[in-house]
Amino acid sequence: MVPVLSVADNGKTIDLRVGHPVLLRLPENPSTGYGWTLDADSRLVEIGEKRHVHSAETIGGGGESQWSIKAVAPGTTTLRLKHWREWEGEGSVTERYEVGVVISA
Repeated sequence: MVPVLSVADNGKTIDLRVGHPVLLRLPENPSTGYGWTLDADSRLVEIGEKRHVHSAETIGGGGESQWSIKAVAPGTTTLRLKHWREWEGEGSVTERYEVGVVISA
């Protein structure tokens, strides 16, 4: 079973082995214009394409964004995300999320 990271894991550190995945899920409602962007060291982790999953059947309803993250090399990195309107710049950031990742061979 693939481990899942959520809002509750903000600020924590996780351990992964090379080749092992983790799933990151964060609440998001793209109809507001706000979204999460993810920054990570691509030498150590491979980030799958962002996927949005709706939790409501209504138009404009929220849901969550999901990323599949796979450890590809030993080392230490941090997954850094910000919830913002990218076109409005840093002043639009409403929330930040970070998880440390320690990757072993």
